Amino acid sequence: MEVLFNIFCFALGALSIYLTAYLKVKGKNRALIEDNRQLEEDKQKIVAKYRAETEKIKKQHSLDIEKRKYQYEDKRLQFSKYFSLLDEFHGKCNSIFVEKFQPIMAEFLTTCLQDDEAAKNKGIVKYNQDVQSLVFELNEEHLKVKTEQNSIRLIASKEVDALLDKLEIAVKNATDASTEMLRFMSTQEFRADQTLITPYQEKATIFGQDVQNCHNALKEQMKLELNEI
Repeated sequence: MEVLFNIFCFALGALSIYLTAYLKVKGKNRALIEDNRQLEEDKQKIVAKYRAETEKIKKQHSLDIEKRKYQYEDKRLQFSKYFSLLDEFHGKCNSIFVEKFQPIMAEFLTTCLQDDEAAKNKGIVKYNQDVQSLVFELNEEHLKVKTEQNSIRLIASKEVDALLDKLEIAVKNATDASTEMLRFMSTQEFRADQTLITPYQEKATIFGQDVQNCHNALKEQMKLELNEI
């Protein structure tokens, strides 16, 4: 009887030790499962946050590309339009002096060869009026360029803005020099000695070259800014 009791106590003790160990292991497993579950939740949060940030960056990058594309196209169109008008203005200047001024000058010189003083004076007045008309026509063409120039200034860098100022001054100087030369050609001094026109021609040539230099510098700066967009 005592032996059976000892066996029962031993078995009960062993069962107690087993249950204690089992519960400890089960508790550890449960804690491990909870830790794994928490780690998985944290992982999913990190993945979701990473995806959201990645999508945000991709969206911003896409918007930046579209913005730069729009800026490039807008600048390219405005720069192209401006230079088209500028080239048209230079062409108009050449056309006016080649096609319109030569007949005016030929008529004026023919009048000056007459012995009638009244006819000469009338020819001088007509010449000045015709020259003034040419200058007005050039100013009208230049006004188109200046109007477009003001639009360019809205998107221009400081470098382009400064070059536009230089070009505007150069064009004004060249126009004034040409007008001064044309008016001198109506004077008695010119009719008496046509070599006196040389300084006026040289001055007009210098200012004309200055216009071309400013034109080229402006074009190169605009090309550079387009490449930087």
